[in-house]
Amino acid sequence: MGNSGTWMPKREQDFTELCQNWQEGLGTPANVTAFGWKQAEVDKTVTKIDGFLTARAAHKEDNSTKNRVAKDEAKKEAQEAMREFANTSIRYNSLMRPEDKLVYGIRPAEHTTTPSGTPETYPEADVDTSVIRQLTLHFWDSATKKRRKPHGVHGAEVRWALLDHDPTSEKELTNSDFDTASPLTLKFDESQRGKRVFFCLRWESTTNLKGPFGEIYSAIIP
Repeated sequence: MGNSGTWMPKREQDFTELCQNWQEGLGTPANVTAFGWKQAEVDKTVTKIDGFLTARAAHKEDNSTKNRVAKDEAKKEAQEAMREFANTSIRYNSLMRPEDKLVYGIRPAEHTTTPSGTPETYPEADVDTSVIRQLTLHFWDSATKKRRKPHGVHGAEVRWALLDHDPTSEKELTNSDFDTASPLTLKFDESQRGKRVFFCLRWESTTNLKGPFGEIYSAIIP
């Protein structure tokens, strides 16, 4: 488990033990609160981990081809979910100490990087309204005009709100979502179709420093 690409154990027994650590850690409400994790992301990851552990237990009871295939597929899904959660909620989480991250297999040496300064640019965006009850925001850097994130940037925060008037400040946009790569998708209920959403974006560095907000955009929920 030396670097960010190889921190997940290759030997299945070791991976199973790591899954059990994740299962316990993510299943502790106090951790969710202390580390600022999103409950929906925690639940999604735990579901995949539980699926693998259940499939592995079934395969140990009956090592049929059917159970082996199910176990291997569940393992791949768990690995993918864990990598995603590690990258979005553990790796650059300033609320977690190095020893907290180590429980999840993330070694401190993996994250010793040159400190990132406060982003000076901001994301520009356009919105895709082709899917009902959904807005898909494609964003890029205002300076380079490229979809690649600026150096030292972890991802983009979008602030948004359903309003019946043009906002005078981003402070009126009280909802917040985050994504590490374009596009970023916002999903809504049927009852919200036809309403106008206002939103703006800003970069956040790998050390949790936030840049300036860009232009405030708006779109109608399809």
